[in-house]
Amino acid sequence: MRKIQNHPILEVPKVEKVVFTFNGQKIEGEKGFTIAAALHQAGFPVHSHSLRNRNRSLECGIGKCGACEMLVDGHIKRICITKVDDVKEVREIPKDYAPIVEQVNEYNPVKVYKTRVVIVGAGPAGLACREMLNKYNISNIVIDSNDKIGGQFLMQTHQFFFFEKEKKFGGMRGFDIAQTLAGDDHSGIFLNSTVWDILEGKRMAVKNIHSDEIYYVESDFLFAG
Repeated sequence: MRKIQNHPILEVPKVEKVVFTFNGQKIEGEKGFTIAAALHQAGFPVHSHSLRNRNRSLECGIGKCGACEMLVDGHIKRICITKVDDVKEVREIPKDYAPIVEQVNEYNPVKVYKTRVVIVGAGPAGLACREMLNKYNISNIVIDSNDKIGGQFLMQTHQFFFFEKEKKFGGMRGFDIAQTLAGDDHSGIFLNSTVWDILEGKRMAVKNIHSDEIYYVESDFLFAG
């Protein structure tokens, strides 16, 4: 797999190179990009093996299925969403692997965010909901597991027709529509975060997939975008 160097619509930035090891070999990746991208570009598309020893690789590519889980510096990570930044070693998870349970003795206060509406998903539906709530000064928090807003719009490079009902966004490309919906103020949008559970008392548990921090959001209403 080769990296696209030129694109008719998108700018391909030049980024810093980083190095990590995979099965004892040095692999070069690009800062800000994923481990999976680095391995594929280096010619290593196989990340694990089935119980019958069949080769396995990426499945969904967006961090939902777990097919690409590997040991990253000793911790199980999904390499399709884990960036190469600061990574030292990547290897396949052994079939007899048993993770070590780490004892945490220090006390860290739990963060609880309170809002009127919590929106799960910073795609076009979630951002449109946020835009309307902000218009009427209704407090809201948006939660998304990706590191950028826009959802599927980020992959839409073609120009859209007008949205039939609102007569908006005609001639704009999908990734530009997402930025327009979000506006300049991104406060209240929590990225790299995944909803773990919906609890009693109008509370949900959320985990930051980069820092492993767990926090809670309390709201009166839930919108799943």
